[in-house]
Amino acid sequence: MMSARYAPAVCLLLAIALVPTVIHSYVGARTSDGREARAIPLTLDGRAGNPTSRNAGWGQNHFESGDWFERSYPAGAGEVVLTVVRSYDLKRLYHHPELDIAYGTTFITHDVKRVGAAAVPVNVMWTVDKRTVAVSVMRYEDEFVEHPYRLQMRTAFELMVSARKPMTLFFATQTGVTPDADPSFLPATRVLLAAVDQFLAQRSAGR
Repeated sequence: MMSARYAPAVCLLLAIALVPTVIHSYVGARTSDGREARAIPLTLDGRAGNPTSRNAGWGQNHFESGDWFERSYPAGAGEVVLTVVRSYDLKRLYHHPELDIAYGTTFITHDVKRVGAAAVPVNVMWTVDKRTVAVSVMRYEDEFVEHPYRLQMRTAFELMVSARKPMTLFFATQTGVTPDADPSFLPATRVLLAAVDQFLAQRSAGR
């Protein structure tokens, strides 16, 4: 039996623990920055895109996302498939998204390459024959995310007591690539960064 003198302290601890539970489980508090993936224009890098055959529930089923799209773009002998997904479940986006987006394709190498004047950290993955490449970028609030686990640790306390914020994943694959091509100049990277630019050009909430 607990002594009555500890009751105030126990009640305080329970109240503190209850805050994130109420915010996330019952209220489901979320904030929006006013941007939308689906508002990104169809034509990017001077290439006309076409929606792929993904079913309407794919984004929700795999990433808990109600704001996403996937399009294909011509790229010489191959094609670029661009997928942009926004979700409040950050781990769904940064923990091996290629397993869902590029299902059936095995990537064996991973590197981070800084591209463009803004030195955007682009994740680059190659298949064993280096004929297929995947490039991706993550954006959270006003920063590009190079180390998602560090971000999760940094924002852990904040997310316990405040509304969740969305992360955006930009992911592009390209087939028919010349082995050892510089990913900075590939159509996949150009389409990817064009999508990022169009997304950031949208007026954000409160600005």
